[in-house]
Amino acid sequence: MRYLGGKCRLGKKIAEVINRYANMDKNYIEPFVGGFWVTQHVSNNFKNKYCYDINKYMIELYKALQKGWEPPVNITKEEYLFIRNNKDIDMALTAFAGIGCSFAGKWFGGYAKSAGGRNYCLNSYNSCNKIRHLLNNIIFNSINFKELNPDSAVIYCDPPYNNTTGYGFSGDFNSEEFWAIMRIWAKNNTVLISEYKAPHDFKCIAEFNTKTDIRNKNNQKEYRIEKLFTI
Repeated sequence: MRYLGGKCRLGKKIAEVINRYANMDKNYIEPFVGGFWVTQHVSNNFKNKYCYDINKYMIELYKALQKGWEPPVNITKEEYLFIRNNKDIDMALTAFAGIGCSFAGKWFGGYAKSAGGRNYCLNSYNSCNKIRHLLNNIIFNSINFKELNPDSAVIYCDPPYNNTTGYGFSGDFNSEEFWAIMRIWAKNNTVLISEYKAPHDFKCIAEFNTKTDIRNKNNQKEYRIEKLFTI
């Protein structure tokens, strides 16, 4: 599903870099799995794959899809508002509506609709079914990345970018604390991080030119260079 800050355009290219480190003796860990755009392209030549996210509803969605849950093909605005106000009744459905039926994929950022009558819910339904078979053998859990204690793993992080719009779920994100934790993890793990820029002790190993959803004064989408860092 479309996810604010997600890697739908870059997931495959980023995974190509990650896959250079694939090793059956190492686990793959993704602490900010978001819309699953990178993990779906990550090699199976890892010992295990662990995907985490602080958004417990998204994790429950992935777990439900693993078990065969079928999302709806249509959600009305009234249903959307009911789900928003009653999030814990069906957590998988909450994630589906909160991201898949929301404007720009922002967590309950407004009911998605268009003048042309596009069915955003159906698009998200198709996206879920497209990745369903890729969810097998992946271990999902909802946890704050700060609580992890990885060892001898390959870790890919796609955190909320510094000085950008947040995902609308986790609140403010402490970028300085994040980079400090990355330094600790890097002592015993291979750590790869997506961002526009990084502290001076991190090095860029890949760059990707990508369109954003931001439009300039000529109503054209802007391009930015996303980077992949390690230390």
